[in-house]
Amino acid sequence: LGSSQAASDSPFTSALRENSSAMSKTGSGADLRKFMEKRLDLKLTANRHVVGVLRGYDQFMNIVLDNTVEIVSPTEKNEIGMVVIRGNSIMMWECLDRVK
Repeated sequence: LGSSQAASDSPFTSALRENSSAMSKTGSGADLRKFMEKRLDLKLTANRHVVGVLRGYDQFMNIVLDNTVEIVSPTEKNEIGMVVIRGNSIMMWECLDRVK
């Protein structure tokens, strides 16, 4: 990390980035590195639906989304910001951005 980026990161964000990097190197859990900083569309248990930018994850596929929007209905959306979603509540997800 560059010093300017590290200085602007919160301790929470820095820890997530380090944890994500360590998990992908050890082969434990899902390797979601190519989806970092990409918009994901997630269908969750209890008929919930959110869209946000992937900022971090762990070996249990718990994920951190930023700029998250909860889609309640086609006409109702709630901006909910940064959220942590437990991996076991993710039923389906789709990447909305191009992945290299």
